[in-house]
Amino acid sequence: NENLKIKIKDINEKLKNNIFEDSIKIEILNEGFIIINKNGAFTQPSEVNCTMIADIGTFEKILKGNIKATSAFMTGKIKIKGNISIAINLAKKLNSK
Repeated sequence: NENLKIKIKDINEKLKNNIFEDSIKIEILNEGFIIINKNGAFTQPSEVNCTMIADIGTFEKILKGNIKATSAFMTGKIKIKGNISIAINLAKKLNSK
């Protein structure tokens, strides 16, 4: 999926100097999924400690920093299964400069 390839490239760029030490699966509705762990972002299945579910528009806004993941969660735009602190930690790393 071309959309996911672009997102993976963006995520890996943002995490280049800010390694994510945990593991999360981001399910993007009608698109597929992205796994993020200490090795970066990719689409091969892997064990994770948290799953975030969102539509592509919401995920793009979180990735660009237009909305905060916590706000998206509180308003029901994303769903989180597992350890929510992992999702919050990832959002902070993706939004750090």
